[in-house]
Formats: sequence, C-alpha cells, structure tokens
Amino acid sequence: MVKAKISKKQKKSSSKLVKEFEVDQKLMIDKKLITEVLVEAILQNDMETFKDVLISHLRALSKTELAKRTGLGRRTLYDLMDDAKFDPRLSTLSALLSKIAA
Repeated sequence: MVKAKISKKQKKSSSKLVKEFEVDQKLMIDKKLITEVLVEAILQNDMETFKDVLISHLRALSKTELAKRTGLGRRTLYDLMDDAKFDPRLSTLSALLSKIAA
C-alpha cells in the first residue's frame, strides 16, 4: 500500500489580512465609536446597522467579563450574537448599552 505524500511546507497567512483583522478588532472594542454608531443608527431608524454593529461588538468582547458587568447570562449574550435569534428585550439592550457607553 502506497502512502500519500503530504506537503511539509505550511502556507503563510497574508500579513495584510492579519493587519486588517487587528484594525477591525480595535475598532470593534472602541466604546466611544460603537456608542456613536449605535446612537446614529437608532436616530436614522437603521435597525439593520444597529444589529450588525452590536453583534460585531459583542463578538469582539469577552463574554464572561461582559456577563459579569451587565448581569446578563452568557447564554443570553450568545443568543444575541445569533443573527436568526436576534430579538432582544428592552431590558437586555438597556443593560448592554449602559455598560458599552460607560
């Protein structure tokens, strides 16, 4: 039986993509920027942008730490990040937004 040859060289990731990812991560944890974008989305009645920005911000943060700060369960935070299940209560949004803006 003949063994298949496996390439020993690993593919290098593009440094440009890594840098873009790092920039995006830094932007998504910038509380001031996120607060401004969320408020502007509400004022413009653009709930799709609001949802996308909030989900992206939640993905960039530690869920355990955020759960402790907001008093929400981690499961609630993970449910909020599920695009199909995104239908938060006002009390949930209030707890999140007060901690994001603080």
